[in-house]
Amino acid sequence: MQNDTNNRQGRLFLALFLSLAVWMGINYIFFPPQTPKPKTVTETAKTEGADKEKTATTDPKAEIKKATTESPKLKPVKPEEEKTFSLKTDSFLVRFSSLGGRITEYYIKDHKEPDGSEFTIAKDPKFQIEFDGQTEKAVELTRGQGFDFNIIEDKDTIPYSAYNLVNFSSNYNAETKTVTFEAPSLDGKFTIQKKFQFFPSENYFKFHLTLKNRTSETIHISPTKSDVYFRSFSSLGPILKKKEDFNDRDNAHYFRYYYLDGSFKDHIDGTTTQGFFDNLFGSNEGKDPRYEIKKGSNDKVDFVGTGSRYFIGVIDPLDDKPAGVLLDNRKGNETGVLLVYDNWKLGPGEEVNLDYAAYVGVRELDGTAFRDSKLDPKINKDSVFAGLSESLDKSFNQGITTPLRNGIVWILKKIYLVIPNYGWAIVIFAILFKLAFYPLNKKQAESMKKMQELSPQIKLINEKYADDPKLKQEKTIELYKKNGTNPMAGCLPMLIQIPIFIALYTAFSDTVDLWNSPFLWIKDLSEPDTVFTTPKLSFIGALAINILPLIMVATQVVQSKMTTVSTDPNQKMMMYMMPVIMLYFFWSMPAGVTMYWTMQNILSIAQQVYTNKFVKSDDKKPNPSGPTPANNTSAVARPGFRNQNKKKK
Repeated sequence: MQNDTNNRQGRLFLALFLSLAVWMGINYIFFPPQTPKPKTVTETAKTEGADKEKTATTDPKAEIKKATTESPKLKPVKPEEEKTFSLKTDSFLVRFSSLGGRITEYYIKDHKEPDGSEFTIAKDPKFQIEFDGQTEKAVELTRGQGFDFNIIEDKDTIPYSAYNLVNFSSNYNAETKTVTFEAPSLDGKFTIQKKFQFFPSENYFKFHLTLKNRTSETIHISPTKSDVYFRSFSSLGPILKKKEDFNDRDNAHYFRYYYLDGSFKDHIDGTTTQGFFDNLFGSNEGKDPRYEIKKGSNDKVDFVGTGSRYFIGVIDPLDDKPAGVLLDNRKGNETGVLLVYDNWKLGPGEEVNLDYAAYVGVRELDGTAFRDSKLDPKINKDSVFAGLSESLDKSFNQGITTPLRNGIVWILKKIYLVIPNYGWAIVIFAILFKLAFYPLNKKQAESMKKMQELSPQIKLINEKYADDPKLKQEKTIELYKKNGTNPMAGCLPMLIQIPIFIALYTAFSDTVDLWNSPFLWIKDLSEPDTVFTTPKLSFIGALAINILPLIMVATQVVQSKMTTVSTDPNQKMMMYMMPVIMLYFFWSMPAGVTMYWTMQNILSIAQQVYTNKFVKSDDKKPNPSGPTPANNTSAVARPGFRNQNKKKK
């Protein structure tokens, strides 16, 4: 930017470009776009020192049966032997099955918030379901085999626990909302008991796991005398379209994460966790490339989970912390993150008891707040959730601007209470945002006006010193100083607002409140405002026709023409290319984001028109060394212009 001081508008758009690059980096650099294969998984396994390829189907039943064929203890379960349970809380609908002792379906439904406001999640009629004979508006968050909450004794049986084919004895206590499952281990040497306890008003539930030795000998939980793996949440839903229709942005919305050794890590579902530097400096010799086990050197595992665009599922071990995590690196994996426990041994009659806190709900701080103060471990030390991690907010995965983002969402919700439409809420927010930064924007508009007034003199300098860039730069800076202007002054407001733009992007992109919210012709503010999709075309496929990005770029062009002062052909080319770049970036943006940006452009145009028409420039007095009026070019006059002023009356 030091070499382009005569292009104030170029700086402004470059700053806008930087803001776009930052959030694009968040979504595409930190989440490398890779398209998983939904139906087949090609995995490389090392056996007997040689590599060989083997293909596994992703059919859940086939995978489980394949994993358990070597266990003679398992017998087929007849359909009539399977028991199911249904449970309701204020916010959720949950179904359980004795087959695997697991959660098969987990729904979040419309409900009242603690402040009495309505939380509407199922705005689309397609989310209407039948549950226990009643019609409910709810969105399913489970996928595939649901939430296992089962141990895996051998990682070769991943992604599905062999216990998903075991029919657990079961019991449901409606008064305490507790579902209990119990079954012998695959080898019959120990007993597994699982308890799920729900609370009427909470978004958390409690999970308790008990393993008890049934023999008179010391036993290993894992028959291979190695680590034992525990799987809770698989990939989270909802999946609203066919996986083969996913684009890079869709893939980035589904992720898995863990907090280990005091550090938070996350990865996109269906991709490997191995990065470039891991392969460059790490040694994979003798390792199974399908799986990666990470163990802490100082701190153990705090929590693990999975997430989607608006929701997260997280499990937090409250007492005996796992030693590490296991990550499935196979393409197309939907395994989530497994907890790894060191070699477990149980003496005769000995048992191990493990307590976990689980949260399933929206990716918002309000969602993780306890409704009942007696259950809040920060208030009640004797709460059943005592030991809950204080870092759960990191699982939201919303970036370093999260506090700003949360503030923006809070303001949007307050506006919505007055005007119950999030489209108008964004319009009003854009106006409020513009007013909040009025002093900076005023300075920016005045700087643009002054630069336009100096444009004729800048043009003469460019022409006179075209062959001497260094002298041209010096003369230009001298002109700016004499007239008390600074091209960087107009750039500063945009630089200050870049973190806010990033926060705005995350707020408008991943706020569940905008999901399925209509406005004017826009059906869903969280998606592009596609009005028509072309038939599939050669090489590029089907093309979505979106209106808002075109309006946004049109306002960008108008704003650019109002403020441009550059006569440099290269800089002019950049000015013309910038709308094209912006159109590319915004074409598949959520309509809420594009609408906000469009409103900012319109408000900026209005402010510039007002400034140009009604605000008088504060010109500096002539320099003692000679007059330099605004329209006088004597300081840089060329031959032929010497007597120009004398001819004018």
